[in-house]
Amino acid sequence: MKYRDIKTMDQLEEAEKLVKERISSQEGAVKSSFADLKESYTPSNMLLSGLRSISSYIPIDQLLLSTVRIFKRKLLK
Repeated sequence: MKYRDIKTMDQLEEAEKLVKERISSQEGAVKSSFADLKESYTPSNMLLSGLRSISSYIPIDQLLLSTVRIFKRKLLK
């Protein structure tokens, strides 16, 4: 329905009803996408994402392994 064609109150009420139906049908999609978004941006996921982006410039995995080896040597002595 084109809103410029609304001339009477009955047409206006019908258009309002259609808009409310469209909004309520989209409500479930919005809620599910929010839930997905909420799961994606947990602190642990954000940390992992940051580490992945940094690891392209700095070899973090090698630094962590060498740090673990140093602590392991100190604990075994």
